[in-house]
Amino acid sequence: MENKLDLNLLRVCEAVYRNGSITLAAEEFGLTQPAVSGLLKRLQAQLGIQLFVRSGRGIAPTHQAEELIRQIEPALVQIQNAVEGIETFSVTHSRRFVVLVTEPTMLMLLPKIESDQSLENITIELQPTLFDEESLLHHLNQQKADLAIDFANYSAPSFFSEYLYDDDICIIAQQSHPRIQGAISLDEFYSERHITLKLRREDAYLADYHTKESIGARRVAAECDSLMSQMSMVSNSHCVAAVTRSMANTFAQKLELQILEAPFTNIPVRYRLMAHNRMKHSPANKWLRAKLKSYFAVIE
Repeated sequence: MENKLDLNLLRVCEAVYRNGSITLAAEEFGLTQPAVSGLLKRLQAQLGIQLFVRSGRGIAPTHQAEELIRQIEPALVQIQNAVEGIETFSVTHSRRFVVLVTEPTMLMLLPKIESDQSLENITIELQPTLFDEESLLHHLNQQKADLAIDFANYSAPSFFSEYLYDDDICIIAQQSHPRIQGAISLDEFYSERHITLKLRREDAYLADYHTKESIGARRVAAECDSLMSQMSMVSNSHCVAAVTRSMANTFAQKLELQILEAPFTNIPVRYRLMAHNRMKHSPANKWLRAKLKSYFAVIE
């Protein structure tokens, strides 16, 4: 090569490969699409190989591009981690973090964040987690979110996860329920009408996904898309519902609900922190993970 290779050209190439799109890579770097195309052409000219070819409406990497990325990606991650390791993080500097969370976690986290005086100039913004794995990983990959909290343990190679806390399933019923008081048997569980919550990603009801037994068909009175609406409907009816215990503990008294042990074997609802590998050694992301873990060190 006549000219010294610009490291930024490799970073652009890796971004195009990772996103499978020149447009998305351009957004990541804050450049125009023609600018990224020009940088790719420059790299291809210096290397003397073709890196990407047209494939349908998008692009696809050549074998040479895949081999190049396989060798340079670990080095680029190490360089990024080394640079971030030098940087310092301080709560005195203004910084906004975006965390993707499930509904129960959001309701548990918000009051803890609001009452935390040690945050100083740091803002932690909670956003609802995405309904499918691809969208969730894309948001983390594109740095649209700093990390996610979810009970699904994805095995994506470019991402890491850390344990956060466990929840479980319980049954709720109106305090003045005419038939259910203090406990619920399996026969009673099936004889009562239910307010159900369906998990969109898993296409299964909440109770089915977190129990060892195979739960049979229930008498469904209504199906909800949020735990809060589910609990509100139980509060105003003689129906029962399976909800997470953290939600039940938080709102049962306000909604005048009974909390009953589930008549089946629970599988823990295990929540984990998840982020892209490039964030693993970032001082800012390490601080954020430690802060979130401190909120769940003791769950009431």
